[in-house]
Amino acid sequence: MKIAMIGDLHYPSMVINRPEVVKARDAFFEHVLSAFLETEADYHISIGDLTNTGELAEFDYIFKKVESYGSRVRFIHILGNHDTYTHDKADVLAATGRKPYDLIETEQATLVMLDTARETVTDWSGFMEEEQLTWLEAVIGEHPDKPLLVFAHHPIYGTTARSEEAMMSLHEAVELRQILNKHAGLGFYFNGHNHVNSIVREQNWYFVQTAAMLDIPAFRLITVENGQVSVELIKFEDENVKESVQIVSRHMPYFEPFPSSEGDEFSSSVSARVEPSIGGDPG
Repeated sequence: MKIAMIGDLHYPSMVINRPEVVKARDAFFEHVLSAFLETEADYHISIGDLTNTGELAEFDYIFKKVESYGSRVRFIHILGNHDTYTHDKADVLAATGRKPYDLIETEQATLVMLDTARETVTDWSGFMEEEQLTWLEAVIGEHPDKPLLVFAHHPIYGTTARSEEAMMSLHEAVELRQILNKHAGLGFYFNGHNHVNSIVREQNWYFVQTAAMLDIPAFRLITVENGQVSVELIKFEDENVKESVQIVSRHMPYFEPFPSSEGDEFSSSVSARVEPSIGGDPG
């Protein structure tokens, strides 16, 4: 099984109204979205902040692009804080036909999509309602023999880079880590939000954070085969893409380039496997 995963796309319907900026925006997002969606994968997942201000026109642009690929692409979008800047969750979910959170069981792994977004522009930390946590706890330990892949927008406090900064993680009151630890097997938690690549291991869990597309034009490719989970960073090396992103990222509202988004030497890739003899201790 292969999963292509994109973090913090921040597609903006509004940029500085200069011809070169609009042209750069259109060229950049057309290129990276096409390359992402044309990557062969069983699922294509966005881990939040797909849009820059949550305007329905921004969602419309993305989903029309997705729909042009028909049944070849199974696209999953998880809400981020920017996705609810303009409209509440109910309106966004109705417009996009998505679920707030969900689970997919495959032969190779269990996939869990979480909703950590708030409905406010003044607090961009993450939060989860009790109903979702109760649901998660009920499904978390059903298949310890298979890798558990969790996708969310916000990191868990104290895991990946910047997650201890103010409003840069799931709120500490949310006991998500305790629930995840009930999974006895190999677990991967994928998130964005903090605009810097980072990979951290805690016992049988790997926390994988992906930078914003406008900082590092790249996406993650996750391969799961026979209990082995491998995560790669696929970068766009085209010089035209690099030129366009420099123009766009500096001429749009609510976005500031993050200077250290590459992360450290361990932030690009990771590989771990389920050990059948002990039912999930990663090697």
